[in-house]
Amino acid sequence: MKEISCSHIRLITRIIAIACITGMLLSYKLWSGERSFPLSPVLELIPSLPKPFDSILFGFTLILLLLISISRNPQKYIIAFLVCALILAILDQNRWQPWFYQYLLMFFVLSFFNYRCDDTRHLEAIKTIFKLLIAAVYFWSGLQKMNPNFVADTYPWLMEPLADRIGETTIKNIDWFGNLFPIIETLTGIALFFSPVKKVAVVLLLLMHLFILFVLGPFGHNYNPVVWPWNIAMMGISFILFFNNESISISQIMETLRYHSLKIVFALFLMLPLFNFVNLWDSYLSHNLYSGNTSNGVIYISDAVETKLPEKIRKYSLGELNQNQITIKYWCMMELGVPAYPEKRNFESITSTFYKYATDSSEVYLLYTPKLKVSDRP
Repeated sequence: MKEISCSHIRLITRIIAIACITGMLLSYKLWSGERSFPLSPVLELIPSLPKPFDSILFGFTLILLLLISISRNPQKYIIAFLVCALILAILDQNRWQPWFYQYLLMFFVLSFFNYRCDDTRHLEAIKTIFKLLIAAVYFWSGLQKMNPNFVADTYPWLMEPLADRIGETTIKNIDWFGNLFPIIETLTGIALFFSPVKKVAVVLLLLMHLFILFVLGPFGHNYNPVVWPWNIAMMGISFILFFNNESISISQIMETLRYHSLKIVFALFLMLPLFNFVNLWDSYLSHNLYSGNTSNGVIYISDAVETKLPEKIRKYSLGELNQNQITIKYWCMMELGVPAYPEKRNFESITSTFYKYATDSSEVYLLYTPKLKVSDRP
């Protein structure tokens, strides 16, 4: 049993490393300096890395992930990766993508493990926190979708590739599933901890990820490819942790929380997402995934400012008569391959980079639309 558990942790480590490499390569402009979309550091006073050190850091990070994926005891490589990843994250908030945040916390947990199979207490604690972590993704993600925007906008958009194949009439006949989808996802996250229905829950999650891969993949919308490897990784990790393993008990959770490092992950990943429902914690750190309910920002600029913009930026400006607008999320997705980090401070940081093209601050204006809070929902 010890060897099986140890091999599970090694396999999960490799899955995370390979998925992270793939995601970073698919969004390589996000991590390198070859971009017109501005960096949005955690603090304004933090300087950006000069060329070519930004590209060197990115390349070194990928090498560390590769070493993690092939090493039998990758602890030292994981620690080095965490240092590099932390620097990358401090330099640009748009790198705080949900999949990268999850991988980062999982690697943080693994950085305290020496990959010795005789360290059974620590091994079981890691397996327990990983189970809680994965279940939290589905639980919170399902709850986040319980809002009118998901049913009215996101769900119909997700179903479009199916409508092209089985007909719009058939799709309209199952519109009710848009209301049921969030409930199923939430309950499935809970069901992973109950032996009688655990395997059924895993199968449902595998089917859900296959559906997501279809509608977002090359045969569907061909959209946001960085989440494709994340969906595949979640399928593998969920199967390994839950399908043929025993359910966890309260005593195992309490034993897990004896480790201070695991308490940090428990608080960040399982508890703090609750505060996103009152806009006191970031959406992308709260498993707010394809819910249709995140903040938005649009930059309005005058004609004079638009004429001064580099062509790489000006092509994203739409409108006329001093009402030119740049949708930040669209610009980020088209250039960097990921949605912009949906928080006001990030939108304000990006907007501030346009002031250098203006003679008066009134020529640049940010229209910020916050996400719905629980009290705002009907």
